[in-house]
Amino acid sequence: MSAPALEDHSASFIGQTLDRMAEAQPADVALLARLWFHLRPHANQPLAAAGANLDTLIAVLQQKPLCIAALRDHLVALFADKQATRLLTETGLLPHRAFGAELRRRLAFKLLPPELDPSRLHDWLDALITPRDRAWVVRVEPDVWIRLCDLLQLRQLFRHGEPGVLANAINSLAHRIAAGGLDAELLRIDPALEEYDSPFLALHHEVDAWLRSKTADTRQIDVLLDQCAGALDRVRRRSAELGTSIELTLQSTRLTQQMARLRTLLALADPATDSPDAVLAHLFVELVEASGERHGVAALLRDAGGRLARQITQFASQTGEHYVADGWAALKKMFWAAAGGGGLVAGMALLKTRITALHLAPLQEALLVSLNYAFGFVLIYLLHLTIATKQPAMTASLFARTLAEVRSQTAQQRLLDEFAAKVWRSQAAAILGNMLLAFATAVLLALTFAATGRAAVGTDKALHLLAELDPLGSGALFYAAVAGVGLFLAGIVSGYYDNQCVYRTIPERLQRLVWPQRLVGTARWNAIVEFLRPRWGGIAGNLFFGFYLGLTSAFGQLAGLPLDIRHIAFSAANLGYAWQALDGQLAPAAAALAVAGVVLIGLVNLTVSFSLAFYLALRATRTSRRDSGHLLLRGLAAILVAPFRWRTPPSPPGEKP
Repeated sequence: MSAPALEDHSASFIGQTLDRMAEAQPADVALLARLWFHLRPHANQPLAAAGANLDTLIAVLQQKPLCIAALRDHLVALFADKQATRLLTETGLLPHRAFGAELRRRLAFKLLPPELDPSRLHDWLDALITPRDRAWVVRVEPDVWIRLCDLLQLRQLFRHGEPGVLANAINSLAHRIAAGGLDAELLRIDPALEEYDSPFLALHHEVDAWLRSKTADTRQIDVLLDQCAGALDRVRRRSAELGTSIELTLQSTRLTQQMARLRTLLALADPATDSPDAVLAHLFVELVEASGERHGVAALLRDAGGRLARQITQFASQTGEHYVADGWAALKKMFWAAAGGGGLVAGMALLKTRITALHLAPLQEALLVSLNYAFGFVLIYLLHLTIATKQPAMTASLFARTLAEVRSQTAQQRLLDEFAAKVWRSQAAAILGNMLLAFATAVLLALTFAATGRAAVGTDKALHLLAELDPLGSGALFYAAVAGVGLFLAGIVSGYYDNQCVYRTIPERLQRLVWPQRLVGTARWNAIVEFLRPRWGGIAGNLFFGFYLGLTSAFGQLAGLPLDIRHIAFSAANLGYAWQALDGQLAPAAAALAVAGVVLIGLVNLTVSFSLAFYLALRATRTSRRDSGHLLLRGLAAILVAPFRWRTPPSPPGEKP
């Protein structure tokens, strides 16, 4: 059937359904479901066809005034006959349960779906609305919904003083906001909410008085809502210093959503609202869009994780400031710090070959290799040395936070270019330090072993190490991407534990432990705790990355999956050991291929870790998915172009170039 024919049939069915509504009792909800069925596009129609169907509905209503009253009566009966308060107070808002309990509940519903109660309006809508419905409802132009609301005069159903679902929903939201404002997590961050008059309690009292009064003026409620929003902003600012948690994130987000919904419902009840039809249309679209997310696991994780990710990336971005060098002195310092890290990596690479040469049981070998990596990375961190590939995951968060403060595309592009140049110079200095010293230290260690009559690595092992660096004949680049994911996750772990250290007041609690004070003395134990205070996140991130590198290949072998890791510093060290084991007798083509493999491995390490960290940080700053993708591509392009726009780094005041 052609599209015009389908449109004619839709118009006919819509008209017939409206005629039946005019004849039937208003309580017949089946006719509303039937009308909705005829409004939705058919499976072989594009989503845009819904706009034409709504235009048809409006045209029919304009021709038949009796149908307007009939449809309005059916909608009134729907709200009167079904429990609608929870639809307005819960749909589209975070649930009141704790995160763990709500997550378990939603996971259980994936195995056994919840029972739908047709007497509740939100359950009835969940059964009626399909994912395709949510798509076309959102896609329809807002003006169409506003015209329909205006035609049906639905705003008259929500006047102040009218008993019913709107008053109940406003009262319920006021109670929930008052209870949420006294949550223990909020009071811990901002004790003033308990010590002084709480704006959340004052809001509840004002709403209760407003519901009992005959006046429809909501200005005092608006003032109190602003005060509540200010209190939440104060909590968020203090949480940047005192740390955050999932429960605090949920509670502050839930309160923000509840206050926004309360503003919407008050606007419907206030006759002074400029465009009540627009408010009602927006609320309808919001409720339909959220109808299928009430039991969704992804929606819960997205809402709960967004703000928490923002807080964690803020800690990571503070660390990232130490990885961006301004001026020649900073670049030289970064080079030598990376050089020291490269020297230790060469030792870790040799120790790893010695462990694998023992041919231990897989689990024992994986554990020893992981400990070698983990303790080596922690030692590098505590000695204030640098692993080059850790920089992108940290600088990306700083990069995203800087961009989020600028809205102009021109200013964003200027910041992208400037920041990319700084990151490229800093990263180039760190990579050169890692690669050169890892290679040189590996050669020196191999020569030292040779002087004692032993070989650091055998000829067969050397050939195997060279084969692992082949970017074309092996999975080196894929394994480099796997390592890049680990670098990104290590940055997240580091930020998470920095946050937990502050939020859980770990150092203060450690200082209260009795047995360490008896073991090493109170003064010495306090000094140890103070030394570790700013380093918890760095130690945790390095331990995680070490175990990630050590266990990934072991898991791949045990599971029969093509999993392994390639890291630029270790690859450079392995090249040094292989070159010395073969007495430097490498064909020019083989040497060039190995060097190219090391460089490409590093490029993949950096690109993957930076991309993941940058995208997460952008999303955590509430940048849309589409804009985050565009900024990510522009950021990568700016970094790739930066080497061709080489500029001498500006020297800080007082520094000689």
